[in-house]
Amino acid sequence: MAKIGIGKFLGIIGIGVLLSAAMEVNAQSVAPKFEPVQPDVFSHNMALSNAWGDFDNDGDLDLAISFKTGDIRLYRNDNGMFTNIGPEMGLPQAGKETRSIAWGDFNEDGFLDLYVGSNQNGNELYRSNGAKSFTEVGVALGVDVPKVSTRQISWIDYDNDGTVDLFVADRVGKNRLFKNENGRFTDISEKTGLDDARPTVGACWFDYNGDGLLDLFLANQSGTTDALYKNMGGTFVDVAPMLGMEGEKRTTDEGGVDCTVGDYDNDGDFDLFVANYGRNYLYENDGAGGFRELSERLGISGDDHLVGASWGDYDNDGYLDLYATGYTGPADNRKPVDRLFHNDGGAFTEIDISSSPLNAADHGIQWADFDMDGDLDISLTEGYNVKGRHPLLKNMLHNDDSHHSLQVEVLDSAGRPSRAGAEVRLFDMDGKLLATRLVPTGDGYNSHSNMPVHFGLGKINYVTVEVTYLTAEGRKIQTLKDVIPDDYNGRVLKIMQGK
Repeated sequence: MAKIGIGKFLGIIGIGVLLSAAMEVNAQSVAPKFEPVQPDVFSHNMALSNAWGDFDNDGDLDLAISFKTGDIRLYRNDNGMFTNIGPEMGLPQAGKETRSIAWGDFNEDGFLDLYVGSNQNGNELYRSNGAKSFTEVGVALGVDVPKVSTRQISWIDYDNDGTVDLFVADRVGKNRLFKNENGRFTDISEKTGLDDARPTVGACWFDYNGDGLLDLFLANQSGTTDALYKNMGGTFVDVAPMLGMEGEKRTTDEGGVDCTVGDYDNDGDFDLFVANYGRNYLYENDGAGGFRELSERLGISGDDHLVGASWGDYDNDGYLDLYATGYTGPADNRKPVDRLFHNDGGAFTEIDISSSPLNAADHGIQWADFDMDGDLDISLTEGYNVKGRHPLLKNMLHNDDSHHSLQVEVLDSAGRPSRAGAEVRLFDMDGKLLATRLVPTGDGYNSHSNMPVHFGLGKINYVTVEVTYLTAEGRKIQTLKDVIPDDYNGRVLKIMQGK
């Protein structure tokens, strides 16, 4: 047998380690398997924003989509099959360009209402009539905002009084915050300091510093700086300059477009990804009221023209992955580009989805387990792509992996899903934090879904569920111990706020 010198032996070991690592990275780089659902149904052109919500309270998620043509489609989910019932429900089929869409129960009757934002032609608020039809009440309630070019809409409780308020981001004028008082609205934008006139496209609400109040990040366009408005208990102060979150020096063609909140590193606080025209940002929350920008260090690189982004654990390994969409190339010849970043446990590997059905969007992204099989599916929209479709894609994750998950729906004290911005944490039986999720406040390009939060669990069999409500008395925690996720296969764990 030939002898091998120690140097050569160590070299071979090193090569073996590198090959092993390369094989691991290559395995992670393989696009996950997703398949189109009813492609003949999800085929209309110029879709922009998409939002999930159980409008008829039948236990499964329905899908609303707004179009550049003015069409508002409502796809009712019946055991995983979808039918557009928008026309019979009283939603428009044509007219003004609709740029944004959001579900929220503003009148507290237990049925989701739908707010729709236009491009400088007046917004609309469609009140649900017991899920039998919708009636437009935006003009009557003073939230139509005739001249606004609406981008992100958020139904949030900014003052913790138990009622959802309405935030409207404006691309061409001042942003608006409407306080909800018994189903009537008052514009308090100037009073609270949120009448920011920078061209806002993305808006994300979350309690970044753990003081029990929802704060607001704004992704601003056209060379302007971004903002992070700290909630001072009724008024807001922009602390982005102090925290280094304004964005780098920009040309007039650059700026923030969308933002999405998620605990990518499972440390219990919320991090922030900002999709930009220009370099993108991943702000890691340091847990002490500050952030570090780590995008390139963690593998999210590139200088693109991104439009939307959303976190979702598509492979149920317990770590949030990131999907982003937009364009690449010079301004006169831009082409759609979709980017999927797999979270490897604190850093990211970009997945090649160029030949995947996932490569099918240029605007909206919304993850949701619409068929309740345990893994996240995805709705995408193509606003300007000539392919002319807004595909719904089913996640084909293997059953052994898809069932290792848990969905938690956070309810208020009356059993309504109106606690956007509440926080859900999972712990193992030894008390170790597994992951944190935010009840959605909007992301994925100008949309706000109303749905449960989803946790991939890997091989975890027992968990403790902790929900943090933001209340007038501060952060209130409710805990449910000894939860067996397998008991909730095919259904959602519902947690109601204690009185």
